[in-house]
Amino acid sequence: MTDAVITGLGVVSPLGNDLDAFWRALCGGQSGLGPITHFDASAFRNNLAGEVRGFPPDPADAALPRACQYALHAIDAAWRDSGLADGRAALVAATNFGCAELGQALCEAAIRGQASPAAAPRWQMDWLTNLAAERLGLAGPRATLSLSCASGVAAIGVALELIRAGRARAAVACGYDELSFYAYSGLSALRAITPDTIRPFDKNRKGTIFAEGAGALVIEDRRAALARGARIYARVLGHAMNNDAYHMTAPDKTGRGIVAVMRAALADARIEPGAVDHVKAHGTGTIFNDKTETAAIKEVLGPRASRVPVNSMKSMMGHTMGAAGSLETIGAVLTLRDGIIPPTVNLETPDPECDLDYVPGSARRQLVRVALCNSYGFGGTNAALLLERWEP
Repeated sequence: MTDAVITGLGVVSPLGNDLDAFWRALCGGQSGLGPITHFDASAFRNNLAGEVRGFPPDPADAALPRACQYALHAIDAAWRDSGLADGRAALVAATNFGCAELGQALCEAAIRGQASPAAAPRWQMDWLTNLAAERLGLAGPRATLSLSCASGVAAIGVALELIRAGRARAAVACGYDELSFYAYSGLSALRAITPDTIRPFDKNRKGTIFAEGAGALVIEDRRAALARGARIYARVLGHAMNNDAYHMTAPDKTGRGIVAVMRAALADARIEPGAVDHVKAHGTGTIFNDKTETAAIKEVLGPRASRVPVNSMKSMMGHTMGAAGSLETIGAVLTLRDGIIPPTVNLETPDPECDLDYVPGSARRQLVRVALCNSYGFGGTNAALLLERWEP
């Protein structure tokens, strides 16, 4: 089986718009949440969100939707970070809502009888994928995914499979989303938003807080990366995707789907559960997700689950939707590189049903050799990814 590694990273997030700022904020337990400024949120249960701030858009992209600007920036940063110049590379982009603000504007214009057919293609989710590939000159396979909040990890899995199949020696995987009134209204209707703040795994958790951003990773054939002298961040061991086949929005409280996807990822990676040193949890702060994920981790990892540190980056940056799995995977990669596990913040009151080691309060220095990244989404979409520390 072809061995794949990660050679480039790019971020746009509520915690910073470059890799160093993002990592410092995570390790410092900083919050990227604040009042929503993109639209009037006064009618909603909560006006907090994880907005991207201080983002310096390229003047040439000023007319593009914010979601596209975020994704293009992250993809370009990851590509430059990798040092690649291979026009045969693939590109896989993933999102929940794509350019949602543009879609909303197009619908409002149509209602007024002012429809703009020329702008409609930009609402299509593959428009960003095509634009990014053209800008970087990537002539390899292109794919666009929308698998709810599992999208980011799923994109990495598809990129890995393209490399394994020999269809590309390198691939860029990007998850992205923007906050919009259109998307936020739908998420609010699902009653997933907390009235106060996001508290993953805390007894008093009441829901999640949504956010925006983009995360991009360059996945590359290991032999090709070594041959060109690339700087390698981590090895990609394996992945899996499935779905609960249960309900359009409600989670399967038995956790069967997420147990199955973790076990399938371990099997794909050809490693035993005992090799996992750290779990990057989906950790949304919703009542059922957190206790179901906890039970699933315990079932998969067995008796040693209580000794494996688990954390939720959403406690600091919020739920970045299609970007969540991408940004959380980048966090896992940096944990493998530096031996630092960021904390789960706002975890103040223990919950008997959430009884794992969630690294509460402050970051922890600990050597991690193998990390498991979990992502789940509405509709029962599940994805899991296994990464290994790079040791030449």
